[in-house]
Amino acid sequence: MTSAVPTPLHDPQRDVNTWTPPLDIALHAARDTLARHAKADIHDHGDMLEAAAGLECALRLLVAALDAEAVR
Repeated sequence: MTSAVPTPLHDPQRDVNTWTPPLDIALHAARDTLARHAKADIHDHGDMLEAAAGLECALRLLVAALDAEAVR
């Protein structure tokens, strides 16, 4: 067991999004990230961390782009 304080994947105060991509770019990035991590080894901790971080980032950008598109 570790005594380290857990660090969340996303911290709204630390991870401020200063730019929202257009929807087509965010969608392309999300598809690219999905393709890159499609064959990640579920038993490889490093693969799973990399996939989680990449997919979380792509999803956040996609949601931000969808929200921006909805406002227009």
